[in-house]
Amino acid sequence: MKNTRWSIKRCFKYFVILLAMFYGCASMQNPQGGPKDTEPPKLVKAEPKDLTTNFKAEKINLDFNEFIKLTNEFKEFSISPEMEKPPVLKAKLRRLTIDLKDSLEKNTTYTLNFGKAITDITEGNALKNFTYVFSTGPTLDSLSLSGNVKNAITGQPEMETVVFILPLSRDSIFGKKKPAIYTTTDSSGNYKLKNLREDTYKVYALKEKGGDKIYQQESDEIGFIKEPIKLNKNID
Repeated sequence: MKNTRWSIKRCFKYFVILLAMFYGCASMQNPQGGPKDTEPPKLVKAEPKDLTTNFKAEKINLDFNEFIKLTNEFKEFSISPEMEKPPVLKAKLRRLTIDLKDSLEKNTTYTLNFGKAITDITEGNALKNFTYVFSTGPTLDSLSLSGNVKNAITGQPEMETVVFILPLSRDSIFGKKKPAIYTTTDSSGNYKLKNLREDTYKVYALKEKGGDKIYQQESDEIGFIKEPIKLNKNID
């Protein structure tokens, strides 16, 4: 009988150890899920709609197919023409709300450029070069400028390079303020700027490290087209 009680007690002891080992191993396993999400958020609804004319709203709602967040929006977001009181951006669940805090000019096309500011919650995938455009008049500015950026030494395409334009009348802000009109090159070095107004522009390409889109001589690389471009038709 004594041996029986010892055996039961001993078995119970081993059972507890095995149970603890089982839970210990289980707690160290990674969750078994599907493949890693690599897709950026996609716009499913905009109110008012993108490319709206005769725009009169004070608030814009953008709905996406997944939960979103804003990342470095103060560096990434810009609006052209610039506003004295910049818009306020708020991300909640799947919706991005833009509150326009300043009055709008008449018969003017506005371009909201989000750069890489809109990302998904789970993996931080960025919706690159996303823009929202509207006009307070009956028509939209519709000119475009596209091209390719290559490294002057290697001849290889430069990806993830900021291409921006400045009206010749405002070229003095170069290196002092973030440009309002810009895009980022793709993996082949290609870029395209859309919904531009007729004007004369200086064109720059910036390979930066700081992410503020302002040329820093100590760390950044800069390229530019020497002669200003008079944009009165699409340049492809």
